[in-house]
Amino acid sequence: MTLTDMAERLNQVFRQKESKSGRKLPPGFFITDQQAAPFPEKIISTLPTGFGVIFRDYDHPARAALGKSLAGLCRQRGLVFLVAGDAMLASGLDADGIHLPEAMMDQVSQIRQDHPDRIITTSCHNPDSVRRAASLPLDAILIAPVFPTQSHPETVSGAQATLGLSGVLNMTSQTTLPLYGLGGITVANADDLMVTGLAGIAAIRGFRA
Repeated sequence: MTLTDMAERLNQVFRQKESKSGRKLPPGFFITDQQAAPFPEKIISTLPTGFGVIFRDYDHPARAALGKSLAGLCRQRGLVFLVAGDAMLASGLDADGIHLPEAMMDQVSQIRQDHPDRIITTSCHNPDSVRRAASLPLDAILIAPVFPTQSHPETVSGAQATLGLSGVLNMTSQTTLPLYGLGGITVANADDLMVTGLAGIAAIRGFRA
């Protein structure tokens, strides 16, 4: 059993209604990160058809060129390709959608107006943020951090709390939008999420080839 298998199981349990974009949403998202996963092509090449890729790498010196390469690979493999934080780049790459960090959530309505058929997602880290996002024309929300994660060492040390199962349940109760869990999710603990109402899993390291 792999994490992609677990994501598909979660997605099968979640009864997805039609998304705002009219597109089918993936059971899982791989989030690119040059430091944590310096060879994203390897991971993308292992993802099942229908999975999603969120192209982050904000500070990459050749971000547009890398995005073009990854977008092409995703198209070849039947994957959903989203660009994080840059609607103009997403349009230039003919991406399937845009992912907005929580701090950019106020741009959702305008981007939906400009791109009615693109998938639009955002990130939330607390119930108040989820309630705010629930009123916007989004397709899905990524919630984090679910469990302690290397991406945020303070969650491993205990200096920062994670959502845990109770936090995830609280957030899924705030909206009917699909929510994807992010942060520290592994094959060992993913089964615990089956009762939470999550639509799938997002990961940086979890889908590592």
